[in-house]
Amino acid sequence: MNTKHYLTAILVLVAVLLTACAPSQYVIYSVNNITTSGTLEVIPINVSIKILTDNRANIKENEILFTNSQSIIIDRKRYCINSEKYYNKAVVVNQITQLLVEHFKKAKVFTNVSYHEDLDNDYYLTGTLSNFYGEQDYPEAAGAVMATGMMFGAIGGAIAAAATSGAKTPGKIIIEITDIKLFRKDGALVKDFGDFYKEYEGDFPANTSCWCIYQNVNEKLRDFNTQLIEKIRYELLGVKL
Repeated sequence: MNTKHYLTAILVLVAVLLTACAPSQYVIYSVNNITTSGTLEVIPINVSIKILTDNRANIKENEILFTNSQSIIIDRKRYCINSEKYYNKAVVVNQITQLLVEHFKKAKVFTNVSYHEDLDNDYYLTGTLSNFYGEQDYPEAAGAVMATGMMFGAIGGAIAAAATSGAKTPGKIIIEITDIKLFRKDGALVKDFGDFYKEYEGDFPANTSCWCIYQNVNEKLRDFNTQLIEKIRYELLGVKL
């Protein structure tokens, strides 16, 4: 076996070992340091955020998330994607909705915000998750260093870990919630906010297991929700409730 084929075999073995002990991935970020200006007006209503409708699987561009692992080869090039396969059993839209509720609370947009069902609330907000997509280049150079390190035991492993620390690769993250609407408890439409779409491109933290892409998507979800919430706040100011 020549050197090239030997290295390929090592990389495959690494991928198999990592997949065998693959951790569950969560849609999560901290809301602890989210602050809002004390001068911003709190809209005096109680709102229930309904669990988002999940339409991702019906969009062709999202198919690879539901049919592949987190490491995928397209046109002979390897990528890391936030494959649905490794998300925790808790449904992705449920996790995103719960984060949105907590973010709304910290942003102090409404007097009170609750998750999904709350009969005491006079208003409810709905929406559809159309995109929650992350893709970035696989760190090929880092993978080669890691494989070489494994060939030389603990010392080589330590050198490989140091060499791959801080690796970044180009990628894109797309998040979209469509058909966002606020209703009164009786079903009367109060405000149609339309669709909210954000696409992020740049160099993102990377690793050879491809778990970094999940954290990268979570980080951008925080920014997405921040902007979405401020859009809702701004568009509701002056609306008769």
